[in-house]
Amino acid sequence: MNAKAGMSRLLFALIASALPLLLQAQQPWPSRTVRIIATSPPGGSVDFLARSLAEDFSKSFGEAFVVETRPGANGNIGVELVVKAPPDGHMLFVAPPGPFSINAHLMSSMPFDPAADVAPVAMLGVAPLLLVVHPSVPAKNLRELLAWLRGEGADAHYASQAVASTGHLAMELLKSLARVEATHVPYKGSAAQATTDLLAGRVAMSFVNTSTTLQYLRDGRLRAIAVAEMKRIAAAPEIPTLAESGLPGFEATPWLGLGARAGTPLEIIYRLNDRASRALAHPEVARRAANLGIEARLLTPEEFVEFVRAENTKWAGIIRRSGVKAE
Repeated sequence: MNAKAGMSRLLFALIASALPLLLQAQQPWPSRTVRIIATSPPGGSVDFLARSLAEDFSKSFGEAFVVETRPGANGNIGVELVVKAPPDGHMLFVAPPGPFSINAHLMSSMPFDPAADVAPVAMLGVAPLLLVVHPSVPAKNLRELLAWLRGEGADAHYASQAVASTGHLAMELLKSLARVEATHVPYKGSAAQATTDLLAGRVAMSFVNTSTTLQYLRDGRLRAIAVAEMKRIAAAPEIPTLAESGLPGFEATPWLGLGARAGTPLEIIYRLNDRASRALAHPEVARRAANLGIEARLLTPEEFVEFVRAENTKWAGIIRRSGVKAE
C-alpha cells in the first residue's frame, strides 16, 4: 500500500468514527419531552429547583420539561436512570453533592462511576451552614468551643440530619482539622427532630441550615459560632467564618447541581448552563430560593467541572480519615 492510499484509508476511518457524533450534534435539541429527575423527596430544595428549571426550560426551549421524583441511596437511584439513558440531553437530574462527589467514597459499591458517567452541567446554588451550639455550652466563639471540646471529649454530642449528610461530614472535617472529639448523633433524615433536640439541649451542637436557624439565634435559643463558608453570609454578616476564626481554608457547604449523562454534546450543556443561570436570576425564583436557604452561585460548565473535582478530592480524604460509611 502506498503512502497516499494509507492516508486516504486513515482519513476515511477518522471520518467514519466521528460521523455518529457529527450527526448527533446536528440533530435538533430538544426534539421531544425532556425528563428532569429530582433525586430527593418532594417539598425540599432539590424539588423546588427542578420544578423551577422545568417551568423556565419549557418556555425557553419550546418542548415540555417534566420533573420525575426518584429519591433514594443518597441520590444514586435517580442519577442511575440518567446515566443509563442515551447521552442526548433528553434526561437530566438535579442533585446535592452526593452523586457528584461524595457517594463513591462512602459506599462499598456504586451503580455508576461519577467521574466517567456524569457530566456536571450547572451549579444551581449553595445552602450555607452555620455551626451553632445550645446556650448551655460555655463558648461564644470557635476558640472557646474547641477548648471546651478538648475538655469534654467524647462526652460532647453533635446532631446531624443523617449519616454522611453534609452536616455530619462538616463536623468530621472540623474534628480532623482542630483535633478534637465529639460523638455523632444522626437523625435518619429528620432535620426537624435534630433541631428539636438541639433546642432542648439533648445535643450540644450542630451544623445547620441558615434559613431554619436565624430565628433561634435572634431569640437566644441557639448561639452561632461560625459560618462554614469561605465568606460571611449576607443574612447574618456579623457571624465570622470558620476560616477566619482559626481554621484556614475550612469550607463545607451543601450545594445543588444540574447534571446529565457523560457524552452529552457540549452545545447542549452550554445552552442548559446559560438558561439555568437566567432562570435562577428571576426575582420570584430567587426570593423563594432564599426562603429555602439557597444562595445563587453561578459557574460556567468548566468551572463547575473543576469545582466537582475539588469537592471529590476534599471529601475523599475526610471520609477516609474519619471512617464514615453510608448506612
